[in-house]
Amino acid sequence: MKAKLQLIVLIVVLGAPVPVAWAMLHWQVGIPQTDVARGELDHQLPPLNQWPLEWQASNERWSLVWSAPQDCITECQAQADQWWRMHRALGRKAARVERLRLSEQQQKVLPGEANLQWQGSPPIWVEDFQVWLVDPQGIVVTRYAALPDIEDVHQDLARLLKRNPE
Repeated sequence: MKAKLQLIVLIVVLGAPVPVAWAMLHWQVGIPQTDVARGELDHQLPPLNQWPLEWQASNERWSLVWSAPQDCITECQAQADQWWRMHRALGRKAARVERLRLSEQQQKVLPGEANLQWQGSPPIWVEDFQVWLVDPQGIVVTRYAALPDIEDVHQDLARLLKRNPE
């Protein structure tokens, strides 16, 4: 009798997660309703190819886009170095991401970074040191406020790359 009871308990313990997960999904009980992204997902920004820039969609690489102020030297280099280090922290997935610096003038860039110049003045929605994650077709996926926490951007970008395989 004891062996039968142990077998029944073992079957219940090992088999319970599947029906519980199905019930949670079916009745929407215990499922978080908030976004897991750290940046802003609900924005009305046009695709990157409609911004006043000379940019071509790569159709295979995600973009980490950040804006640099006009007369910025030391602070911009610190920000560029920060994004370079975050890019390297992606490991082998780093090849799927390009870094784009938006500025009004040509600036010195780090390896793996491109400098895009505004054609005219920047749009009204652009702040200095603001960051966007852009998909390979140029759609802005996530927007961050000026000077975001690098760990937040890294986690969101790693999650996007994991959920969107090559």
